[in-house]
Amino acid sequence: MPYVFASAGMLWWSWHVDRTGKKIGNLTIALVVGMAGLVASVTTGNLFLGLSAMTVALVGITSARAIFWPIPTRFLSGVGAAAGLAFINSIGTIGGFAGPYLMGWLKDHTGSFEAGLLAMAAILLAAGALAFSLKLVIKAE
Repeated sequence: MPYVFASAGMLWWSWHVDRTGKKIGNLTIALVVGMAGLVASVTTGNLFLGLSAMTVALVGITSARAIFWPIPTRFLSGVGAAAGLAFINSIGTIGGFAGPYLMGWLKDHTGSFEAGLLAMAAILLAAGALAFSLKLVIKAE
């Protein structure tokens, strides 16, 4: 069920971004929503509240992915766009290895998944700060 809500939230948020044109601001908000959902899922002691918070995190994370991809093409073109998108995909591939490895390492050293979820929340917070800094690079946003 969380992914059903996350998919619906992503579709609505993408529609909203297309109508308003505020990609960078919405990307930042989506990343912060994902971070807040992960933190809330760890800090609550209730299964229902934790699952609800994880659903909110999924809405933010999936929406951020949908909002992100049109942004690089706003300031990259031609060969630069191809190289930039290849670099972004390379970083994503590295993250596909490093994320689960970090989660397993933290689980082994702490005995729970809470540290891994908090580490993912910190990474989302850093990504939100980087997304916000795009306002300095891209004009008219």
